[in-house]
Amino acid sequence: MVIRQIQQTFTGVYEITPSVGSAFFLRSCYLSLLSEENLFAGAEFSDEEASDLLNAAVVYGAEFAAMTYLARAEHCRAGLERKLLKKGIEKTAVEKALDYLEQCGNLSDERFAGAWLRSRSIDHAEGRIRLVAELASRGVDRSSSKKALDEFFSEKDELEICRRAYKKCRLFKKDLDKIKASLIQKGFTLKQIGIVISEDSYL
Repeated sequence: MVIRQIQQTFTGVYEITPSVGSAFFLRSCYLSLLSEENLFAGAEFSDEEASDLLNAAVVYGAEFAAMTYLARAEHCRAGLERKLLKKGIEKTAVEKALDYLEQCGNLSDERFAGAWLRSRSIDHAEGRIRLVAELASRGVDRSSSKKALDEFFSEKDELEICRRAYKKCRLFKKDLDKIKASLIQKGFTLKQIGIVISEDSYL
């Protein structure tokens, strides 16, 4: 491969037009054998080096696709990886791209978890136990989940959320055992459930 034309479009990102074939984009940090110093008009590469360039282009394609999703909404790494793999992008390319996006702060499980918790709390009254399980099912790692939950419950009173859930249960259920079971399923502790039930003057 010979570079016929090259242009830097962003920091570390190049548009390369080879002497044969279509132009492609790559980020220099995705190169394994070559470096930015090797990228200039007229540069000639062996088959192995050309493969390095094309692999870096595939990773940049994965990064671009990931950023398209992230521009719409926060994602956790696992969820974003599933979407990219579903598009047929190679797993190694996806992993490298997501590593880069995490390093530069564009992808954050903790930030996703915080956004998800705030959105979830609008229509759902749930305790920490249930929320931990929900975040885990979405692929959020335990450390990020804990940090996001600690911040969330520093602003929200979990006992007050339990009271809200209890009042809603009372509208549809009269049997106390069924109410307790429902609140346990919603992730509240037996202690929290006991407190809110004891506050009910109608029992």
